[in-house]
Amino acid sequence: MPEQKSEVDKTAALSILTTEHNTLQMIRTATITDASGRAGHLLTTISASMIALGFVAQVVPSQVLLTLMLVIFSALFLIGLATLFRTVELTIEDVQAGLGINRIRAVYAELEPSTRHVFVRQLHDDTLGVEADGGQTGWRKARRPRLIGTALGVAGLVNLVNGLVAGVIVGAAAGLLNAGLTWSIVLSAVVALAVFSGFGIALGRIGRRGIAPIVTRYPRNHPN
Repeated sequence: MPEQKSEVDKTAALSILTTEHNTLQMIRTATITDASGRAGHLLTTISASMIALGFVAQVVPSQVLLTLMLVIFSALFLIGLATLFRTVELTIEDVQAGLGINRIRAVYAELEPSTRHVFVRQLHDDTLGVEADGGQTGWRKARRPRLIGTALGVAGLVNLVNGLVAGVIVGAAAGLLNAGLTWSIVLSAVVALAVFSGFGIALGRIGRRGIAPIVTRYPRNHPN
């Protein structure tokens, strides 16, 4: 009887884990689709705005064009900020789901040790395990899983675009103030780099706070 009870419990556990695994995988798919869609909408809006400004530039004076650029790109920057913070939230959710899937694989291997060698993805939920599962291995000394993919993923792309948009805003403002072409370009480059770097650091901290509360249960040095 105890053996039968054990088999029933094992079957129930596998059913529960499989359901949770599928749920987490659907969450990852949804977050990636949502983040990519938002970034695509942002890039489409910016492209349409630049095309419209290209037509307008042929029929209006430079001061009017610079004013339009200042207004339009300021609005685009605000849209970009909303997109940026949402894509960071989605990235955190994706990392959390991936971490949960790693844990489930570890339990699979514990329930049936003979299947351990079959898994090609990670069975560990520590920093290295999460990074390796996402193809990232740069932060080997980190103690907890971090949002490493921010600089290279969708959020990083949106952050880069926002930096460039901020540079255009400053360049247009400098042009309206008759700062000259050279100074306008220099100021645009400096502001673009500052915005990209500043938000990149801030987003990294937000990501770490989103992941840090999760306790590591299956590190690489796990005795099992």
